[in-house]
Amino acid sequence: MKTGCCLLLLATPDDPLARRAVPLAGQSGYDYAEVSLARLLLLDARETAAYRKLLDEARLPAEVFNNAIPKGMALIGPHADPVRLEDYIHRSLSAAEQMGTSLITMSGPNRATVPEGFDWERDGFPQYLEFLHRFGTQAAERGVSLAIEPINDEEHSFVSTLSDAQRAADACGCGNVGVIVDFYHFWKQQDSPDSLMQLCRGQKLRHIHYAAYPERTYPLQDDLSACRDALEPLFSAGYQGRVSIEAYARNPVSDLPEACRLLHNLF
Repeated sequence: MKTGCCLLLLATPDDPLARRAVPLAGQSGYDYAEVSLARLLLLDARETAAYRKLLDEARLPAEVFNNAIPKGMALIGPHADPVRLEDYIHRSLSAAEQMGTSLITMSGPNRATVPEGFDWERDGFPQYLEFLHRFGTQAAERGVSLAIEPINDEEHSFVSTLSDAQRAADACGCGNVGVIVDFYHFWKQQDSPDSLMQLCRGQKLRHIHYAAYPERTYPLQDDLSACRDALEPLFSAGYQGRVSIEAYARNPVSDLPEACRLLHNLF
C-alpha cells in the first residue's frame, strides 16, 4: 500500500502549497504527495517547475491532485462557461503531465455557484455529466484517472454521499472515472458503510483520504483501532489503491512520521 501526504491542510496563507512541509513529508516516509490542483494552476511555468523540483528533491512524487475545482468556478448552472471549463480541463491535464500525476480527485458542483431554486435533477445533473464526460475522455487519453469526492452537506455540495458520486461516475460513460472516500466527510455525513463496500467490491473506489475523527487530525497511536476498523474491510474486499492522510497536524514534526509509521505497520 502506498501512503501519501495531502499538503493542502498543511498549507498556510503565506505558504498556500505547503512548500515548507515538503521536506518533512519526504523525511517522514510518505510514498507520494497529494497536491492542490486549484492552487497549482495559479503558478506560472517557472514556478510550477520549481515546485516539481522541490518535490523531486524530497523524493515525494506528486502522484495525486486534490482540491481540483477552483473556488467559485461553476460546473453547472447559468454561470457555467463552456470555454472556461474547456480551458480548465486542458490546463489541469497539462499540469498533471508536467507533475507526473496519474489521479485527480475532485468534489462535485457547489450549491453556492447556482441561483436559489436551481433544479439539480432536471438541469444540474445532466450538465455535470457532460463536464465529467469531457474531462474523463481527455484524461483517459493522457493516462489520468478522475475520482469524485463526496463532500458533507454542511459544505454545500450537490454530491454529498458515496451513492451520489457512484451514480455520476457510472453515468458519465468513462471507465477512468471513479470515486474517492474521504473518511472525515464520510463520518460527518453519516454515509452508508454498505455503499462503501459496494464501491470497493465493484472496483469503483479509486482513492482514500483518512484523518482521525472528529478533529480531522493526523492519526496517531491512540487512533490505531479506529483506523484499522475503517480501512481493513476495504483491503479485505480487494482495495489495492493509495491511502492519503488529509488532516491538520497539531505538531507536524512528530505527527507526520508517526502517522506514516502507523499506516505502514497496519498494512
